[in-house]
Amino acid sequence: MITAIPMKDQHIANHFSRADEMLFIDEQGQVKGRFANPALTEGCEGKQQLVSMILANGADRVIVRNIGQQLLSKLLSQQLSVFHAKNGRTAIEYFASGHLADCEPFTEASQGRPSINNIAKKANGGCCNHEHDHQHAHGEEDCHNQSDSGVHKRCCESKSELANETATMKRCCNKKHPLIAH
Repeated sequence: MITAIPMKDQHIANHFSRADEMLFIDEQGQVKGRFANPALTEGCEGKQQLVSMILANGADRVIVRNIGQQLLSKLLSQQLSVFHAKNGRTAIEYFASGHLADCEPFTEASQGRPSINNIAKKANGGCCNHEHDHQHAHGEEDCHNQSDSGVHKRCCESKSELANETATMKRCCNKKHPLIAH
């Protein structure tokens, strides 16, 4: 069994996505890997890279102190066991044990912390800054998709979110675009 532990200095990081690095240990407490945290510099994409790194290193479970609901949801959707460590000063070797008596299992995204940043991003129109170019399968080279109804939406918005919107202005790619049917 491989356990992933977010580290800051020589202790468990207080916030999962703000850890300096991710430590991977086996059931004997032996270090199997130690990697820089891509979420520190890459925003939304970095958090996805962090989840991918955890999976690529064969982790079965993740130890956290504090974690946001969205990232917790991503970990749980990958069938990873997530445990809340109550004390950031716990010896790393303790987490090699098969049974973690002092850790609370996180089984639902609601056990994570609501993200103030995510709430603000949704209020401003979506999940990412769109500082990079988007290329869509249908040939558009901007950050919009057009649904069957002709309503434009950001590439990171779901159709269900868009269905609830009316003719309003949203921020996208640092420009305002009306969300109305043509």
